[in-house]
Amino acid sequence: MGRQKTNKTRRPRPGFVPPAFGGDPIRDLAPAWDAAVADGLMPSGNEVNYRALPDGAVLSDAIGSDGQLLVDGRELTPAWAAELRRTKPEFAALIDVYEQQTADWTRISDMPPCEHSTCTCTH
Repeated sequence: MGRQKTNKTRRPRPGFVPPAFGGDPIRDLAPAWDAAVADGLMPSGNEVNYRALPDGAVLSDAIGSDGQLLVDGRELTPAWAAELRRTKPEFAALIDVYEQQTADWTRISDMPPCEHSTCTCTH
């Protein structure tokens, strides 16, 4: 007949404290991403990635419409990276990686025209 399901109430482990992940920091970033969409930096906010630490610190990133890296709703510039390192020092190493990646990238608008006759790219 199969296993019968029982309605058990789960009790947390003694001393268990759930992590602060998913709280206000993510909601606080929503207006910045809404502004990035409104400013045309990205087509929608669906592509945002959130990096969260157990203490509740959150850093978010996405790739913009022109291939630029956006962090916490703004294009990653040296000044914005310095501000992020100051306000979110726990993500300093990741911000360093982001800066290195953006130095190696070519924006879509800076790419030469495609030479393939079958290409549908818009640059």
